[in-house]
Order: sequence, then structure tokens, then C-alpha cells
Amino acid sequence: MKTILCVDDEPTQLMLLRLALTRAGYRVLEASNGQKGIEMALEHKPALIIMDLMMPVMDGATAIWHIRQNPSTKNIPILILSAYTRGDQAKRAMEAGAAELVSKSLILTELIDKVKNHIK
Repeated sequence: MKTILCVDDEPTQLMLLRLALTRAGYRVLEASNGQKGIEMALEHKPALIIMDLMMPVMDGATAIWHIRQNPSTKNIPILILSAYTRGDQAKRAMEAGAAELVSKSLILTELIDKVKNHIK
């Protein structure tokens, strides 16, 4: 069973992701900010990371940059799932090494399809 790390400061969003991804057959880990996301990525080496942009402690773009700097996590695909798909934060996240930027308004079944495309 492949593991996906979901990093978001909104408990409701984490719950929705957990439900959708576990139903699709994935093991789900959760972190509530970018710093915890980095720590969990280093510890668990998930198959994919779904990262929010705007979070307390450390934003998603900065967390992506740190994940990409570590040889053990640099190749993990990272999907940005954010309400902010345009602007400086989105641009920083893509420049830091995100694989794709996905709007939070996306239907969860479409998100599952994107996850499957990045985990092969």
C-alpha cells in the first residue's frame, strides 16, 4: 500500500483527503504545517505529498524547497492543493519543485486521478 503525506492546516481538508485517499487504497499521513510536513517526509518517505500553500509555522513553498534539498526526499512528487493557484506563493511553490498545482475547488475524484498519474 503506497503512502501519501497530506500537509494542510485545515482539519476539515485533511479529513476529506484522508477519506478519499484511503477509499482509493492509499495509506494517509497528515501534517498541520510545512515544518511538520518536512519532518514526516524525512521519516516516512511517502510515495507522494499533497501540500497546501498558506499555513502557519512554515508555508508550503518553503517546505517544498527544504524537501527538495534532501537527497532522501528530493524525488518525491509533490502536488500543491491550494485555493491560491495564482500569485507569488503559487509561483514560488512551482519554482521550488512542485510537480503540479491543483485548485482546492477540484472534485476529489479528479484529485485521485492526478495522484494515480504521479504514483506509478
